[in-house]
Parts: sequence; structure tokens; C-alpha cells
Amino acid sequence: MPVTEDRIYRYSDEVVVGFPIVAREGDGYFIQAVEGGDESALVLNVETGDTRENILDRSEMLSYATHFVVAPKKRRAAIEFSHRGAKSQILALSIEQILRDHYPDLDNIGFSFAPVIRKNFITEINAFERIREASIRVVRPNASWTDHYTDLSELAEQSGGDKVAVEIKAGRKASLKKNAGIIRVIKDVVSDGEPYLDDAVVTGTRENESAETSVHAKKHVQHTKASVQTDDAGVPVVDDIRTKLVRFLSTILG
Repeated sequence: MPVTEDRIYRYSDEVVVGFPIVAREGDGYFIQAVEGGDESALVLNVETGDTRENILDRSEMLSYATHFVVAPKKRRAAIEFSHRGAKSQILALSIEQILRDHYPDLDNIGFSFAPVIRKNFITEINAFERIREASIRVVRPNASWTDHYTDLSELAEQSGGDKVAVEIKAGRKASLKKNAGIIRVIKDVVSDGEPYLDDAVVTGTRENESAETSVHAKKHVQHTKASVQTDDAGVPVVDDIRTKLVRFLSTILG
């Protein structure tokens, strides 16, 4: 599939996101996204120690790649973490805007990546002896995902909003209930088969500890580490990245 302006999103005057690779992968897709910025760079000659300015064409930008695979029917994706590449939030925003540009008659197009949280997040919540405060932020789920909705998602739906956040604090020397109220909502959303959690944070003290601890849902996102092959120039091999992402996604899908 050729690279065209149709698959370019101009995030700002300085930052552009493009999707040069969109390839079929089973029932889904393998996608390469590149984020380009208005930055200068010097090329270093390792033999002489000299540098020269990297001159780009007017229509070119330095860019960094992020790769991901998506299984639309399963509503799951595996996204490569690239230190300099685009992260999930800007990827989702870019895809949403490109869809809006292609389908201007559809006013309700929305696209987001909600993290899949590991079960040990709930285990850490249960380890608290006292919970002083808790907060949760959810994205509005697609109505066809599941019959399970919390009051938060219903409120977002009725309001026509995209995200909703709630924070609740316990009274002085008291504790939030572990299996009711906001903690119950957090556990339900984290365990939902079709995640729509954006983030959640629970703060409290564990048994025999005096110092408070905060646990963040985003620090418990399902992930894996993999060694990726590189070419002679040290550049990661795209096909190997693709293989590793497909393998990881298959473990999530089960």
C-alpha cells in the first residue's frame, strides 16, 4: 500500500504522524507509525570525528517508528514501546482524526487504546490494610462491547463525554471499603473483558507498614520484553518486530 497524504496526521506545526506500513496480518493488521518532528541533527563521522548538518528536503522530517498489531474483531492490540516513537495516546488520536477525515458524515467516530491490566493490580489493592484515597478515569466504551457498565461509563454516555474521572478520599483515620463503592468499580473495570480503563490509582497503607503506598494501574499493563534482531547498521529488523508483536498478541488473545 503506497504512502499517501491520506495516512498523515498533522498533530501540530512541528509534529506529524504517518502510517507508511499498513499490512494484513491474519484477521488484523500490522502497522508501522512514524512520528516526525521539527528538529535538527548532526551526522557524526566516527572515523574523523567531524560532524555535518543533516540536510532534509522541505517535505521531509526526522522520524522515529512505532510498530503495532491489531485484531479488530477481538478488540485487542499489541503496541511496541519506542522511547522516541509515538505512544498509544497520539497513535489513537492520529487514527481517529484520519478516520474522521475519511468519513466526515459520521460525527460519532472515536478511537482509543485502553490498557489491559494484569491481575496483580487487584492483588496489590487487596493487600492494603487501610485505603485512604482512590481515583479512576475511564473512557466511554463502545455500547456493543459488553452489557456490563459502571455508573461512570453511563454518566459519560449520557453526557456525551469522552472520559470521566472520580476521586474519593476516606474520612480522617477511616478507610475506603475494599469491596464496595469506588474500589469495587475499579476492580470491575479492570476485570472487564472489554477494558475501558484509562487509569486508576489507589493509595493506602499495608499491614505492619506505616508509610503510605500508591499503586497505579498503568504500571501493571500487560507487557513483555523481547530481544529484536538488528541489521548491520544496528537498525531493528521490522519483520522480527512484527513476529514478536504477533506472538505477544496471541498470548493475550489466548
